[in-house]
Amino acid sequence: MIDRRDMLALSALGALTLGTSSPADAAAVMPDQASLPLHGRQLHILDLTHRLTRAFAFTPGRLSMEAVEGSGTKAGMALNRISIVEHTGTHLDAPRHFAPDGASVGDMAISQLIVPLVVIDIRKKAKADRDARVEPQDIAAWERRHGRIPEGSCVAMLSGWDPLGAFANYGSLPATERRKSPGFDAAVMDILMKRDVRGIGVDAMSIDAGEAMPAFPVHQAWLRSGRWALEGLANLDRAPAAGGLLFAGVAPLENATGMPARVIALY
Repeated sequence: MIDRRDMLALSALGALTLGTSSPADAAAVMPDQASLPLHGRQLHILDLTHRLTRAFAFTPGRLSMEAVEGSGTKAGMALNRISIVEHTGTHLDAPRHFAPDGASVGDMAISQLIVPLVVIDIRKKAKADRDARVEPQDIAAWERRHGRIPEGSCVAMLSGWDPLGAFANYGSLPATERRKSPGFDAAVMDILMKRDVRGIGVDAMSIDAGEAMPAFPVHQAWLRSGRWALEGLANLDRAPAAGGLLFAGVAPLENATGMPARVIALY
């Protein structure tokens, strides 16, 4: 089993092995942002998803695509076979990721995946400390400004983290910094559970801060409680801190512990 603390290093190796495009190209976020008229007001649509490329392949073989034998020869039909690890790119962690008897992606009703969006901004802390965390005082500060966190919501961490930039720069960092990345503090889990929060999300690649791995205290507590998480979110700096709606679009694959997702904010 791969040590999640080493994923950043393995990602860089995997990208080289699979022959990806340059980090600048691979890091491109899907450019979808639109407004639609709805009952006399504008509905804003914001994509929170990174483009899924081999730059997110932590190990060789984590993401591959090949043409299906015979496709395109007569009918001109293109058909690819895809092999992917569930937890690649912008993706959802289902409870089964850490709870063997927990719900899989295929068990999750669509009503669980369309929820109010809360964005907690810790960019200032993360700039000073690569291992910064969403802590109880951050929750309290958000609630002083916006009111109590809505029941059934997704609470997302905005740290300004650039996953693919982190992968590309991994080798230039001091050894003490390489395994650091922002995430949630385990002390926040009980607070969010009492608010009946349904999901949490991060713009980093793990809901646990880097130095908390491999114990994964946040994964252990959160997913085993029957809740879900999103990792590798993009564009959170353009989403409202409060008042938005989040949709996590995942294929309901039976027994899956996670799934790459197309995550959208509506506001």
